Amino acid sequence: LKYKQMKLLFLILLFVISNNIFSQRLKIRIYSENNIKSFVFAPSEGTYNLQCDTNIIVTLNKDEIINIVQNNDSFEIKSLKQSFGKFKSVQLIGKDNFNNFKIKCTNPNYSLRIYNDDLLLNLSNNSLLLINDVELDNYIAGVVECEGGPKANIEYFKTQAIICRTYALENLSRHITEGYYLCDNVHCQVYRGNSKNKDIYNAATLTSGLVIVDSTLRLINAAFHSNCGGQTVSSEDVWLTNKSYLKSVKDSFCINKRNAKWEKTIPFETWKQYLQSNGFHLNSDTNLYVFNQPFRKTYYKINNDSIPLRKIRLDLNLKSTYFNVTVLNNNVILKGRGYGHAVGLCQEGAMEMAKLNYSYKDIIKFYYKNTFIVNMRSLEQFQTN
Repeated sequence: LKYKQMKLLFLILLFVISNNIFSQRLKIRIYSENNIKSFVFAPSEGTYNLQCDTNIIVTLNKDEIINIVQNNDSFEIKSLKQSFGKFKSVQLIGKDNFNNFKIKCTNPNYSLRIYNDDLLLNLSNNSLLLINDVELDNYIAGVVECEGGPKANIEYFKTQAIICRTYALENLSRHITEGYYLCDNVHCQVYRGNSKNKDIYNAATLTSGLVIVDSTLRLINAAFHSNCGGQTVSSEDVWLTNKSYLKSVKDSFCINKRNAKWEKTIPFETWKQYLQSNGFHLNSDTNLYVFNQPFRKTYYKINNDSIPLRKIRLDLNLKSTYFNVTVLNNNVILKGRGYGHAVGLCQEGAMEMAKLNYSYKDIIKFYYKNTFIVNMRSLEQFQTN
């Protein structure tokens, strides 16, 4: 593309994302799958203003505890010494350069978590919404620890940080009508508080602003999974959506890792009945049931009957669609490879690549074809020129 065309595309992308994406704070709903009725809050680092119905009620110092209870359509707030009253709107805003807080849900009871930045409380359909108003890279570090685990090479953490940042920015409007951007579960990205791993935090900081775009300079769908079993899957074979950068690749890096292989035994009659319930016409010839995948396939077939492998995986709660079928005595043996949908980046493969001194750029280009890693800050220069 010529310079002017590239400049125009950058400007379009900049408009779609945001003018101030790098100072952006994300509103993340925490405990999104739980109906929280009460919790305890205390600053862990820094001080916090308790702001209720637009008024600052008190400033909380480190480890000063308050208890917040949903009471019908309002919040009742108490400290160990006094009751502050009932309020419709509650915000806990950090005052210092670095702030984080501890939260312990008491109804229902959940273990303590620590989050960076601020906490906002809303009510929706008589349910309490806890929203972490968090700086982008603090959020990314927390997601990387949850999604990728705390034990890996920093180059892998950089890779995962770029992927998680890309995914977050691509999906910012997912819950916008509900008053926040993203939830903290697998529907968006798993997020359970701040990262306790220095390498992860450094990886998020060192890659700050980096995202992945396709050949049209749009943010990609940065899909990832645990282990592909030796071959990733093209997006159209799983989601019926053809993405030019999500194409099947052979992956030798993950084949000896923890989630590379699995096995499941099913009674023969159970397997037969399952297939019949899905329209298969079967007889007693057990050889018909044998199925091999020297490379990934999309359907399990017997004569003219077939069923999508992704449906079998979902129905039977299998780790992957990459499995062979054999019959032994009165059982069907599924011997499988991989764990997850197998689209995009294979996490255990990427971890191995990082160990072998591949850079985050090498890893991303291996799994996401015809993509580019761009620093979104540079787009501001195009806007001002």
